[in-house]
Amino acid sequence: MASFRTAALATALALAPLGTAAAQSFPDKPITMVVPFAAGGAADTTGRIVAEAMGKRLGQNVLVENLPGAGGAIGTERVKGAAPDGYTIGLGHTGTLAAAVAVNKNLTFDPTTDFDYLGIASFTPGVVFVNKDKPYKTLSEFIAYAKDPANEVTFGHSGIGAASQLACLLLFQAGGINPVDVPFQGFGQTVMAVISGEIDGSCDLVVSASSYVKDGAVRALAVAAPERSAAMPDVPTAAEAGLPNLELQVWTGLFAPKGTPPEVVAALQASLNDALAEPGVRERLVGLGAREPAEDEKGGQNMQAVVEKDVARWLTVFGAEGAQAGR
Repeated sequence: MASFRTAALATALALAPLGTAAAQSFPDKPITMVVPFAAGGAADTTGRIVAEAMGKRLGQNVLVENLPGAGGAIGTERVKGAAPDGYTIGLGHTGTLAAAVAVNKNLTFDPTTDFDYLGIASFTPGVVFVNKDKPYKTLSEFIAYAKDPANEVTFGHSGIGAASQLACLLLFQAGGINPVDVPFQGFGQTVMAVISGEIDGSCDLVVSASSYVKDGAVRALAVAAPERSAAMPDVPTAAEAGLPNLELQVWTGLFAPKGTPPEVVAALQASLNDALAEPGVRERLVGLGAREPAEDEKGGQNMQAVVEKDVARWLTVFGAEGAQAGR
């Protein structure tokens, strides 16, 4: 028995350093960042900006993998099921990691318990935009048009739980309107449908829509934030446009599978914070209409607290109605 215990102890001592050694050598190969939406939208744009800068600090490429579907649930599930070694991380936001609990009753993950959070990367407000040839030129005119039973209005978004769907649902609630809800596979498809006139409009994030607004491809009616966006300063806030109850500022952040070694989580968090401190990254995000998190908003613990608070908030906002979202 003594010899058995001695052998077991020797084996344990031999294996104990392996996890620490692996963490200390992290990373020794490229890292995959799963973005649960198609290329071209706010999440993808933010992810690529941050991934490039993180890769420089980690000494390994951080490769973006777009995995759209189910309003971000498919890509998020991919991260949940990945090995907890730091080589697969995810990008999520208010929709995929908070409101999805209220609007998607088929989730196979719990945002409050199933991930190790790395930190928030940016905040960005929503914006209501429409086909530039439509007769309504202000938010008030649009609301009046949509309330007229003679008019059928169609609004698109990127799927159940997507930030664009949340913004649209808030618009419908605040305005007391009920447009036809049209889901697409990402922002690229949605904005093209608005430009072509296939649908009347959409509500997405300033980061996604700003270039199309600046180019005159679509008409922005209002920004869903207390202040105007530096990326589109001529567009009024929702309050200025007559709808003070419409406000949505979406946070975007990074996470890893639950059980990722603390040393690896710390390395990823440090690279994210270093990336956000880089002037070029800050300028690119601000130029798109986002803002970086303040010091007291950074880090995995802060993101965990924000996720828990926002899950409760969206369950309260939508309640039983959430199951019908995406009609």
